[in-house]
Formats: sequence, structure tokens, C-alpha cells
Amino acid sequence: MMKITKRITLFLGVIALLSSCRVFDPSVMLRTKRDYPYATASDTMPREYIIQTGDVITFLLFSNQGFKIIDLSTLEESSRGGQQINIQNAFPYLVESDSSINLPILGRVKLAGYNIKEAENYLEDRYSDYYNEPFVLVQIQNRRVLVFPGAGGDAKVIQITNEYITIVEALALAGGISNGGKAHRVKVIRGNLSNPEVYEVDMSTAIGLAEANMHYIRANDMIYVEPNYFVARQLLSGAGRIMSLITGSIATYYVVTTFTNRN
Repeated sequence: MMKITKRITLFLGVIALLSSCRVFDPSVMLRTKRDYPYATASDTMPREYIIQTGDVITFLLFSNQGFKIIDLSTLEESSRGGQQINIQNAFPYLVESDSSINLPILGRVKLAGYNIKEAENYLEDRYSDYYNEPFVLVQIQNRRVLVFPGAGGDAKVIQITNEYITIVEALALAGGISNGGKAHRVKVIRGNLSNPEVYEVDMSTAIGLAEANMHYIRANDMIYVEPNYFVARQLLSGAGRIMSLITGSIATYYVVTTFTNRN
């Protein structure tokens, strides 16, 4: 009887091990310990984006301080000829590993390290040797944020079009928090992934939602909504099969033991 009790205890230990969330929810990412030192979001204003290697920028150049953009008579006539100015038709340029891009006339110029306004001023100064009062527009095309809304397969990549997108707006662009997500466990991961800053936001209350709406995201941030583990349901589905195996094993053991004792 003692041996049977030990074996039953062993089986129950196996069940307890398998009932952990890591076994039943192996897809859950970015786990943190209960005492994890989350970073404190001290600034609520967006920071100007600094151009870096790997960025893709669009570049537009106009003379006479961009007069052609707003000259209504020119726009009207060019529209009749089917040649209306469209600033969306700018060419993309890659900021290469040496921090430079290859621009018409100027050739290679280094832009990494500038914010957008500084880059525009710098290029206007360089093109002033060739054009009368040049006007430059620069946009970053590949700024993005990864959003995991709390359910598997629903992750999205959100393009950042300006500096003023809050955590709430980014989640809204991704379709909101999914039904399987924990609104009180929203994590924002920022910086180098080998040593990131991790912020935790509680969006389950009006106060937490208001605080989240005051903080602006940055390019390459990751917003992760922790999913529910659904432990009870998964224990029933997973442990049920294990219990069936255990019950069968115990029954077999009794049959074999009874048959052996009789002989």
C-alpha cells in the first residue's frame, strides 16, 4: 500500500508540474517576475526623432521657399495638364551604414544624428549653392511600432506618421485590446532589446487610461498586452487526458498486484 501511495504522489507531482502556465501557455511572451523593476515614464512629451542608419526617408526640394507648392494659379494650370504637384510622389532614400544618403547634385551627405528639422535646414543650406532659397521636406518612412494586443496571431506593425501618437492611439490603430488580453497588464518595451526599458501600464481603470493617453510612443517601441492564461480551461483539457492515463495505470497496477498475490 505504501508503494501505491508513493506512486500516486509521484503522479500528482507530474500533474502539478504540467499545470504550470509555461507548459499550458508556451506562446506567452515577455514574462516578468512579480518584483520586476519596471521603468518609470517620467516624460509625457514626445521626443524628436533622430535619423539613424537603416532609416528610409523621402526627400522633396523646391525653390523660392516652396512657392510652387502654394501658388494656386500654377496648381490650377498644371492640374489642367494632368501634372498636378503631388508631394506623395517623393523618392525613397536609404540611410546607409556610413550614416549617409546619396542625393541628387549633392552626392553623399551624412544625415544620421540629425532630427528632421535639423536635416531639412542642413539640406536647404547645401542646396542654396544651386537653387534660389531652397525649401526641403524630409519624412521618415519606416518608423514603426509592434503591437501585440493580447491574442495569438493578432500582432500588428503600426507605421508612425508623426511624433504625437500615444499608447492609447497605437492600440486603437491595432484594433484595440483583444478579448483575451489583460487591460491591467500592458507593457511597453523600449530601447535595445538586450537591455530594454520596460514600462507597465494599467488601462483597466479610467485613471490608468488617462495616464496612458499622456505618454507618447517612440519609433521601434513594442506594446505587449499580456494574454489571459485560461488556466482552468486548459487544466481540464490537458490534465483530463493525464488523469485518464493515471487512472488506467493504477487500475492495471491493481489487477497485476491482485493476480500476483493470488498466485
